[in-house]
Amino acid sequence: MDLDALDTFAKIAEAGSLTAAAKLHGLPKSSLSLKLRQLEADLDMPLFVREGRGLALTDAGTELLAHTQRILDACDGARSALAAMRDTVAGTLRIASTGEFGTAFNAQMLYAFRQLYPLVKLELVFISPTVLFAPDRLQSFDVIVSWDDPGDEGQAGERISSATFGLFASPAYLDAAGCPTHPDALQAHRGILYRRGTGLQSWRLKRGAEAVELLPRCDFSSNDYWTVKYFAVAGEGIVYLPTFFADIECERGHLVALMPEWQSEEKWIYIRIPQVNNASRKTRAFVDFCKDYFSPGYGFRGPRYYVETVLDTASDQEGTDR
Repeated sequence: MDLDALDTFAKIAEAGSLTAAAKLHGLPKSSLSLKLRQLEADLDMPLFVREGRGLALTDAGTELLAHTQRILDACDGARSALAAMRDTVAGTLRIASTGEFGTAFNAQMLYAFRQLYPLVKLELVFISPTVLFAPDRLQSFDVIVSWDDPGDEGQAGERISSATFGLFASPAYLDAAGCPTHPDALQAHRGILYRRGTGLQSWRLKRGAEAVELLPRCDFSSNDYWTVKYFAVAGEGIVYLPTFFADIECERGHLVALMPEWQSEEKWIYIRIPQVNNASRKTRAFVDFCKDYFSPGYGFRGPRYYVETVLDTASDQEGTDR
């Protein structure tokens, strides 16, 4: 049975005539008449009889109208249910991020998001800023998270958090090389440097109105913060890291914060939606979650990842051999 024909039949029954139904719903009278004739032919019985200038339901029409209303109500319910499914926080969320701090930042945050929204599948891609903001890449992602880079014109992100950088070294390195107490002393120390696409990251520090920028002597550099942190824990020199990234290592005694009164300027974390006019419910939920996650007092409950310690297995073997 044709649902359009049933809908037409209900409109005519409600209005009491073809002319009134046509005016009420803005439809051609001829189209309504054709649908009605097709329905009566399909059922092989009349549904209306003429009564003055209007139409009255036959017994068959009265019976069909009761069923028609239930059928149309069921169809509306199905559409509403499907619309609700579309708006449920579910589906695949594609996230691009500049991946400086990977596990310590993105993985921990996304783990917390999944605890709230287990129906969302996550696809996280780490990508360099030079590629990230290329126009042909923007539309590939639902959300972009980046550090200290507002992106192209028209893609300015919303600030969600910030971090400051400081200097860290292992107790073993400080025992051997001494502990600097002022930036002037850093040139005598070995640095472990992070390498950006544009070159080595300098150490920018300030204390009140004083500010310095320097590049120390360096025997090792990498474009991965986890690797430079590993070398610092291993005692290879002093490293420049955001304080949140070294929290656990400092708590456990594997790194020591040096000259804590000397810190960098704030480095901002941005979030942006490339297709803001077509943002899905899951995208909006993620942005709202990030704002809450980085708000003061948020308590993360989940696994955290850190460089616990570095064991010198060669030294251990020498001790065993002796």
